[in-house]
Amino acid sequence: MEDLTRRNFMKIAGAGCAMLATTGFNCSTSAKDRPNILIYLADDQFKSSVGCYGAEPSHTPNIDKLAEEGVRFTNCFTPSSICTPNRGVLLSGMYPIRNGAHANHSGFKDGVKSLPNYMKELGYRACIVGKDGIQKPSDLYEWEFRIEKSDETVPAAPPAKYEWMDSSRHKKTRFDEVEEFLGSEDKRPFCIFHAASLPHDPELGKLPNGLEGYDASNWYMDHELGKYLELLEKYGLAKNTIVIYTNDNEAQKPRTKNTLYDTGLNVPMVIRWPGKAKPGSTNEELVTTLDILPTLFELAGSTPPETLDGKSMLKMLKSGEYKLHDELYFSYTGVNVGNADWKRVKTPYPIRAVRNKKYKYIRNLNHEIPNPKQGWIKPYEELYDIQKDPLETNNLADLKEMQSVKNELSMKMDEWMEKIGDEGIEEEIRALEKYPPKWRDKEKYLKKKR
Repeated sequence: MEDLTRRNFMKIAGAGCAMLATTGFNCSTSAKDRPNILIYLADDQFKSSVGCYGAEPSHTPNIDKLAEEGVRFTNCFTPSSICTPNRGVLLSGMYPIRNGAHANHSGFKDGVKSLPNYMKELGYRACIVGKDGIQKPSDLYEWEFRIEKSDETVPAAPPAKYEWMDSSRHKKTRFDEVEEFLGSEDKRPFCIFHAASLPHDPELGKLPNGLEGYDASNWYMDHELGKYLELLEKYGLAKNTIVIYTNDNEAQKPRTKNTLYDTGLNVPMVIRWPGKAKPGSTNEELVTTLDILPTLFELAGSTPPETLDGKSMLKMLKSGEYKLHDELYFSYTGVNVGNADWKRVKTPYPIRAVRNKKYKYIRNLNHEIPNPKQGWIKPYEELYDIQKDPLETNNLADLKEMQSVKNELSMKMDEWMEKIGDEGIEEEIRALEKYPPKWRDKEKYLKKKR
């Protein structure tokens, strides 16, 4: 693992300041004046399974402790409902259609800059731990430091489901290398992006604490978050590190992942910023994971680029009462979504949605065929009063008295799609071109291990 000494860093600082000036960063700002950053991303976690959101607290004690010391967001949403697009959003600060990673297991367009590039330019040493989910990085996507998972599986991890997988998707984190990174002589502030594989299926077996299945997976994910919090304390870094915990999207149940209902998009998010954000507070404003990268820019003393689609949460974190968004927008791309019927995987199934605090409008662009993952046929338009009907079961789109609401949201969606260059079905057809041949020939990948 690369380790820049203080002397080497000072040699390049002068040249670096010229580059940093393009992002609005002030080189006179010392490292101690800028917080370190830890982003901990869960994988396919149910918001309802987190203690501070109403679940059994013994399953997520470290997340709950983080909430006691920071801000708990109740209306945080991801712009899509499946892995790669949401990770791409967090890393790029751009909508999936704009950055190119809108289909699952896809990647960025060339020319797209993202978190590892930006943070290095801002004077941070950026490190990814675990999976980033970006199958095709852009020509600019490069982490200065990367810590791979170990070869040792987590306790009670099940065997691989398919022949093309290795022993298990759930591997232990190399915390010895994380500790080495934290204790480095390189005194630049750091940004760690930990991409967990849990509690995504396959679920763990029974742990020594008696938990099994999803509960065991959820607990172990939280356990690894706790290890980071311990190391921050050990190295005296906790007071100057902002910790952001969130999730990519909810798990594979009906009306969650692979849909644009709130049950697949509304994720937990907790941010601890010692001395700045009010401990134990709750924020109910609309926010999106698009807002994380712009926030990091301002934390680093810089101005977010205009190319980013999110907004900085800095004022919100400091004051508690600050409105960022009137509406949030969402997209889902159906091609290459895992399904036993791979013939249907290449069939475009785009879904788009817009949501404010009272209503959600959904448009199923290829509504005449079943959803390739869920199997149901949906109408072209859906409209829900999410204050009265939070589970989105009563479609109001055809009611006469709701036409003005529907038309207003429909118009906003049209404007948004035009703004980001979204061509719907045609976007999905183009997305297939990004996949290498091995992803187009699925037969061998469908053979389960016997």
